Amino acid sequence: MLSSKLLEVIKKPAPIGPDIDLSKYELGEPKIYSSLDVVDELNNITSKLGIEDTSKFSYIQINENAMYEALRNVLGNYGVKVIPLKKALEELTYAKDLVWRLVSPETDKYTAATYLYGGELGYFIYVPPHTRVPIPIYSCLAITSNKKVQFAHNVVYVDEGSEAQVITGCLVPHGVKEGLHIGISEFYVGRGAKLTFAMIHSWAEGVHVRPRTTVDVAPGGEYVSYYVIYSPVASLQTFPLTILGSDSKTSTTSVIAGSGRGVYDVGSKVLLSGDNSSAEVISKVVATDSSEIYARSDIIAESVSKGHVECLGLLLSPNSKISSIPSITSKKPGAILSHEAAIGVIAEEELEYLMSKGFKEDEAKSVLVRGFIDIDLRGLPPTIRYEIEKILDTIARNVVGI
Repeated sequence: MLSSKLLEVIKKPAPIGPDIDLSKYELGEPKIYSSLDVVDELNNITSKLGIEDTSKFSYIQINENAMYEALRNVLGNYGVKVIPLKKALEELTYAKDLVWRLVSPETDKYTAATYLYGGELGYFIYVPPHTRVPIPIYSCLAITSNKKVQFAHNVVYVDEGSEAQVITGCLVPHGVKEGLHIGISEFYVGRGAKLTFAMIHSWAEGVHVRPRTTVDVAPGGEYVSYYVIYSPVASLQTFPLTILGSDSKTSTTSVIAGSGRGVYDVGSKVLLSGDNSSAEVISKVVATDSSEIYARSDIIAESVSKGHVECLGLLLSPNSKISSIPSITSKKPGAILSHEAAIGVIAEEELEYLMSKGFKEDEAKSVLVRGFIDIDLRGLPPTIRYEIEKILDTIARNVVGI
């Protein structure tokens, strides 16, 4: 019965973002390997993420091939599981209770297609109670062939009182001109637990990207998110939802560098469900060439809680466009919500000042862009902070052609 419903859902355009014809893309047969060493081009593509050492990765998915290291490293000593979701569903009873609970297969055509054809590839990460994982957990999702559709269904569960950092990179190597990536993510943050999640995207001009994410944060928990895209893309549309229990909090930060003719529709939605919950949603966007950027943010208060939205945009081309779409809604007296949105250009006086100090014009612009996209990385592990800083430096150079 559900399958027949989903076949009807697939026929309908998604409510937000350019509609994608799924029939244009090739489906592969999902395969799982227990080693990370089966793909020769791995070293060539992960450098785009600023990560040269591929031994850091616990899960890699190339097209429809999933590879994982069988926990022969430090993660296994802490009881942490990092395995393909398909394997988790076969071996772990509790994994079955976590899938498709936060994201419904009927959400839109992309979730429906993932449910029907994705084969439950993607990563499953479980951190047991009262465990502080000392190193980041790395994963990589890549498309290496033209006109491929890559499905990924990712589930992360950080159990009560635990803390973990997860870094996921999504990318294509040079030479891939067309593709479709659909990523379904369901994150569970247990009571008093903390999950820090960093997502870095580096795609190509002909690639469409459709992430679908929901995060459930139990009372006293914390979810910190960093989302960065610094490459051309045909279109990207994502609007993740975070649901907060009592005394829990979230901070989400997005840095979007639009280029080419890409359409970037990126945002965050937070439901302040429990009393004393709090949320901060920050986005910084830079538009060049003929790119279009839609920066969405939405905080809904159903409790006595606090929330703030900050959306800042910088136009660097007369042919580009930025639309800031902040929304705050209170359903509870006593909730405190605020928002700030601004779109501007590089100030001439600041540019002239730097040039008077010996900077060339492009160098001065790069310095100003780097200052604009600077984000608060305090509290992150040094390895994550260093890698994100490198990406931000790359954005500042690329958008001015250095």
